[in-house]
Amino acid sequence: MLCLGVEMNQICFKHLDKLEFENILPRMFAILHANMSVIAPTGNSYESDFQIWVSHILPVLNAKSRETILFYVNGELVGYFRYFLDENMQLLFEDIQIESKFQGMGIFSSCLKWLVNRLPKNILGVEAYVDKRNNRSRAILEHFGLKCKGENKNGISLYLTGDYSDFYNKFC
Repeated sequence: MLCLGVEMNQICFKHLDKLEFENILPRMFAILHANMSVIAPTGNSYESDFQIWVSHILPVLNAKSRETILFYVNGELVGYFRYFLDENMQLLFEDIQIESKFQGMGIFSSCLKWLVNRLPKNILGVEAYVDKRNNRSRAILEHFGLKCKGENKNGISLYLTGDYSDFYNKFC
């Protein structure tokens, strides 16, 4: 775990221990639901959305090549970042969620600065999908050097990509 002091707050990053993730899932979902219900409401009940999410997220979290970094502020879980490094050495941002009152504090940028020094040096590219309605996430990814190259098959999300060396140079 790495902890930083930022404006009277202690921000910590910790890799999710896959043996303990079931205890963390309700809080992760609460953060996701609070953020996404504003951007892309499903119309389902909270409990129904949670069950659907758990049925999809458990296999993903158990996958060997996927990682999740938890964000803590003053000991409270306030967000997470899920990523995947594929066999072609492409870094895929899968999910970035930060509780709204902690957004804008530089948590994600600090996490990436910490992470790039721990990832393999031979990564070739960075990829992400972002819901078309999520302008803030798109702007952040574009600020990090990713560019929109298209959309996913169902047309809901934009596909962004960039050269890892450009991305790395922003954070090293």
